Amino acid sequence: MVIPTVAQVFLFASGLLVGVLTTALLTVLVKQLALRWNLVDQPNQRSVHRAPVPRVGGIAICGGFIAGLAYFFLLRQIIPGLEWIIDFPDKWILLGAGLMFLLGLTDDLLNIRPTVKLAFQALAAFVVVAAGFRFQIPFLHFQELGVLNELISAVITFLWIIGIINAVNLMDGMDGLAAGMSVIAVGSLTIALALNGYGADLVLVTAFIGALIGFLLYNTHPASIFMGDSGSLFLGFILATFSLPAPGETIGGLTYLVPVLALGLPILDTLTAIARRGAQGKGIFSADKDHIHHRIFAKYGGRQRSAVCALYAVNAVFGVMAIFVLSSEAFAQVALVLSLTALFCLFFLLRLGYIQLKPESRVEEAR
Repeated sequence: MVIPTVAQVFLFASGLLVGVLTTALLTVLVKQLALRWNLVDQPNQRSVHRAPVPRVGGIAICGGFIAGLAYFFLLRQIIPGLEWIIDFPDKWILLGAGLMFLLGLTDDLLNIRPTVKLAFQALAAFVVVAAGFRFQIPFLHFQELGVLNELISAVITFLWIIGIINAVNLMDGMDGLAAGMSVIAVGSLTIALALNGYGADLVLVTAFIGALIGFLLYNTHPASIFMGDSGSLFLGFILATFSLPAPGETIGGLTYLVPVLALGLPILDTLTAIARRGAQGKGIFSADKDHIHHRIFAKYGGRQRSAVCALYAVNAVFGVMAIFVLSSEAFAQVALVLSLTALFCLFFLLRLGYIQLKPESRVEEAR
């Protein structure tokens, strides 16, 4: 682990402040324009809010993110010798993120069809995979398979990106949930990589977290603005690609498990939704009001702030597990962490009623 100097801490702290302030100012502006142009999210049978709320906050998030990147770019131009500290995100990642933002914004404005959204998500995922970004999964690499190894890894990465984009989108159901969850997930991923000697993209992390904190100032309950698809699709893409090794970069060990665990909450919610809808004979893309955040909201008696804090805590548990699994040196330690994670998921789903150990009484049904 490399201990940062005071100058480096100040450098990234100032970048964080730029992102926070810029996003906060943009959020105020976007909120006013959205209200003027009636770009609001109307309450429906699946929502937990009761009044129309501006829904294009993703514009402010993306704008604050760009401002953070621009700040670091200007520093590199003004102060010589910062190239080794300020390393910018890959252009293909930024291109894909921009595509997701534009896709989400189009959906916020025009309400496009799900098949069109999926097609553009696939395009963004393809751009990243074609650029050489891959999940490195040791047990899938067999010498006799040759080029098939690369194909398998590419397909897994492609499906991972699309899956996480939609998982984060599904979690955007309560004030501050998606933004706060993203801060926790990126924070745990960064800590896990840093503690084990792997370099994290600190410029991207700083700009991303700064934008989210600035937005959360207005998005926590009672939220005066929602991020909309322009924000949730952008967040999902960044989270999905953040820990992917760059082309030509080799990261061994169990690093492929880290993003899976850090993003455990949206992944668990998506898998639960698929299983639930399949058992009910519904399409897996059909909308309902039975996601994890809906049940947590009901358990806390409609107290949205308490429900979101509980989900933050759950997400933090997954983040800690991600840190532990990468820090584990022996297989037994890894097995223990994964077993504890599985037990935690089982207990969590039991408490929410998704899994019932005792079948419902037939007598009660007869009554």
